[in-house]
Amino acid sequence: MKWLWKYANGNQLLWERVIEAKYIPEDKWMTKEVTTPYGVSLWRSIRNLWDEVKNSKVKVFYGRKTMFWKDNWHEKGNLEELFPDVYNLVTFQQGFIADLWTLQGWNFNFRRSLNDWEGQRVADFLNTVEPFNGLQTGNDVLWWTGNNRGVYKVNRAYKLMDQTNQQIKNWPWKQIWKSRIPYKVSCFVWLLAKEAALTQDNVVKRGSVGRL
Repeated sequence: MKWLWKYANGNQLLWERVIEAKYIPEDKWMTKEVTTPYGVSLWRSIRNLWDEVKNSKVKVFYGRKTMFWKDNWHEKGNLEELFPDVYNLVTFQQGFIADLWTLQGWNFNFRRSLNDWEGQRVADFLNTVEPFNGLQTGNDVLWWTGNNRGVYKVNRAYKLMDQTNQQIKNWPWKQIWKSRIPYKVSCFVWLLAKEAALTQDNVVKRGSVGRL
């Protein structure tokens, strides 16, 4: 996770440029998930932990790295999830904060004229984003929620992950192996619990989609 944090908040060091050149960027923060089975095991293993990092808050400075709708920069949460109806009404859904902010404030364009029943919802959305203080000098950075200063700490990250692992340890595994069911059923249920069964989702992740 430390290397993911360094990459996301990187300063274009040599190793970061190598990763960026070798793997397809998913957004301004991270590369796409690695599905190639050979030759990339190190970065694939590191990249698989991105879900533990990407929900961190984003501290906005110049706004060129933070997507207005997609990234978790607002104090109330992800705006696409908070206002999915308004999100479907606007154009430029992939826009960055710097693209939507002007000296006069936010600049949103809608796909069509609003219906009467949509007006209040849009007003609530505008009131939510209005307190934004504007852009500042500097690069946008991830703000680590496990630390009051927003600084990533390995020991704190370990504790957070250990809480998740403890939940897995407390899962009633004995019910799988002690139940009076065929052994092959127990094996299959165990694979499902470990998310190791070759379901369609896992096949898609590996980039090996075949005939259904």
